[in-house]
Amino acid sequence: MRELITPRRAKDIILATLKKLPSVACPISQCAGRILRERVSADRPFPPFNRSMMDGYAIRTAEIDASGTFKIIAQAPAGAPELTLGNEPGVCAEIMTGAVVPSDADCVVPYEVTRQIDETHMQVINRKDHAAGDFIHAYASDRPIGEVLLAPGICIGSREIAVAASCGCKTLLVSEKPSIAVVSTGDELVDITATPAAHQIRRSNDLMIDAALKRRDLPAAQLAHLPDEPNACQAQLQALIAQHDLIILSGGISMGKKDYIPAALDALGLHCQFHGVAQKPGKPLGFWSHPECAVFTLPGNPLSTLTCWHQYVLPALDHFMGQDSSPIPPQLSLEAPVKARDDITIFLPVSRKANNIASAQPANNSGDLVRILQSDGYIELPPTQEKGYPTGKSFDFHPWY
Repeated sequence: MRELITPRRAKDIILATLKKLPSVACPISQCAGRILRERVSADRPFPPFNRSMMDGYAIRTAEIDASGTFKIIAQAPAGAPELTLGNEPGVCAEIMTGAVVPSDADCVVPYEVTRQIDETHMQVINRKDHAAGDFIHAYASDRPIGEVLLAPGICIGSREIAVAASCGCKTLLVSEKPSIAVVSTGDELVDITATPAAHQIRRSNDLMIDAALKRRDLPAAQLAHLPDEPNACQAQLQALIAQHDLIILSGGISMGKKDYIPAALDALGLHCQFHGVAQKPGKPLGFWSHPECAVFTLPGNPLSTLTCWHQYVLPALDHFMGQDSSPIPPQLSLEAPVKARDDITIFLPVSRKANNIASAQPANNSGDLVRILQSDGYIELPPTQEKGYPTGKSFDFHPWY
């Protein structure tokens, strides 16, 4: 490992190194979860006409007389062209929600506040309760034509799809999806279908990372495993680097005699941006870059892998795909005092309780995989010269994916 850097410095280096992916035109039906790379502007006013907000009757309020009676002369269903009430006084049009309000009507009276007299007449109840503009969604009252409704850099969800569709966007310019390889290392690991010997364990970190990627609609293009043999390790890494935009690697990066990954990456000409972060868990975290590929090297212990994925890889993916900023994490307050250190940042697993209270769920060690199930995420405890942090102190909370 090189000289330790702070978590903040590590994240800054990653974001400064990764350049945004190219953009591509994508059918709107396939844009959910993608990052928008163009402005979407209103191609017409929102709403494009005076729109009825209720089922009822369109009237002219000036014509509400002592009897409150109106003659029904027309129907205005949703989807029909605009009509007029004409010159005859005391008339109305039966109107449906979403329909165009007649050009010379100024109020919609809901069915609920009227009384049907016969097939062609109705009476307004509580005549003084109705005013011009009631239950009319006025033309251009939401947005004028030409206003930018969606800005580049946002993650497209159901709301954004609806707005873009309303503007007539059949396709949207979005970031390309990166090709990602997830790689595990170590001769002690066997496939999940195998029966492990006493000295072996089943592979899980690669599947854990792939599952987290799938929740972001970014499934790994390839899952690979590297043996603890330097030549084979380097050859496989070379092939992976040539094929993918991003490699997320777990294990083989610390100071063990068979931790060949750092040397292999150096030998292949990648630039080590950093290797070693003042944090727990995840101290051996590294990041290597190449003109065509970036490599995250995550420590192999499960809690270290999971924490580093959330703390560094996840925001890097957002940046890589053109998202302007990651969501601001919520704050949780400590349920009880916790110990801290003066030299490193601690990522403490916690369960999220009512009223945004964090209950510490520390693992026995960074290999304690099952203990993670008792937590909902982790909080970030910066170094402090004090012995620890008191009850009620608030910290950023990062939920597990």
